[in-house]
Amino acid sequence: MKKINLVFLFTAVLPLMVYGQDVHFSFPEYSPLLLNPALAGANYAMEGNVNYRNQWSSLGEAYKTTAASFHARINSKNTRKTNHFALGLQVMNDKAGLPGITGNSVAISVADHVMLSRESKVGVGLSVGYVQRAITDFNGQWASQYDGTSYNAGLASGEQFTNPIYGFADIAGGVVYTYQHRNSTLAKRMDRFLSAGVSASHVNRPGNSFLANGNDRLPVRYSAFLNGEIALAETDFSVVPGIWYHRQGPFSQLLFGSSVKIILIPETRYTGFYRPLSIAIGLFGRLNDAAIVRLAVDYDHYSFGYAFDFNTSGLNDYTGGRGSQELFLRYSFTPSRSRRQ
Repeated sequence: MKKINLVFLFTAVLPLMVYGQDVHFSFPEYSPLLLNPALAGANYAMEGNVNYRNQWSSLGEAYKTTAASFHARINSKNTRKTNHFALGLQVMNDKAGLPGITGNSVAISVADHVMLSRESKVGVGLSVGYVQRAITDFNGQWASQYDGTSYNAGLASGEQFTNPIYGFADIAGGVVYTYQHRNSTLAKRMDRFLSAGVSASHVNRPGNSFLANGNDRLPVRYSAFLNGEIALAETDFSVVPGIWYHRQGPFSQLLFGSSVKIILIPETRYTGFYRPLSIAIGLFGRLNDAAIVRLAVDYDHYSFGYAFDFNTSGLNDYTGGRGSQELFLRYSFTPSRSRRQ
């Protein structure tokens, strides 16, 4: 009976994954261009990220997502005090278990950030991309192939995909506000950082169907986020909170939580003699879905992180709480050696 329920579970969940909701990460701030195209050039003169997520492997064929992005300011030397103009590139591959539904995408982002003061700026961004989706394995098991007691491969599935490969153009836009206060001395740290933004993806509502005459259109995904970092004065600790909200069609997602960051080797901002090293441990939650433990390490211009999702939804009966594992690697650079600017 449990096996039959599992089949019906995938029958219900798979269309939601493919048609209803975009892929998501437990480290959304480390896939910035996927979150909001206006984040290109917002916090660093140059930034590159690689993300990998393996989800629901305890159910069989895992859902796997790999993404990479790079963005850089192209005029910061000349107009750094007034505005930052940046370009970015985002690529992603996603495979949704069996029957091997895959998605590949590439997008180019442009963004411009206008300085409001020495400590704050606002930016707007636009991305234009192309997405291709395909069914690569037609040997899936369908609910119609269960004869009441077990799976019977001899039964017809009744599934026909007349358009197994299709593609569409994809457009997104966003706005980001950034605030950074750096007032540390050798005696104490008083840094403050805040980033907030809203964005809309799939604003052109592209067609999204494996059927030749299908009329399904991809819903617009609306996103909002607020995250930051607050140094605790006269200590080597910082609090790093964040909240991210997405709505796409009838589906919504809320991710929130905080990390505690420990400075192991402080940054020497003037001599650059010591390379900064820190570690952050955090507890986050995806409402009605998962509890997330996150670990991130920053060393000089490099960052590395690992997250583990524990299912708290109804899927917990099938996964035993083992939701997903996620990794990221980032390189960031700003000429002044400031971690953000």
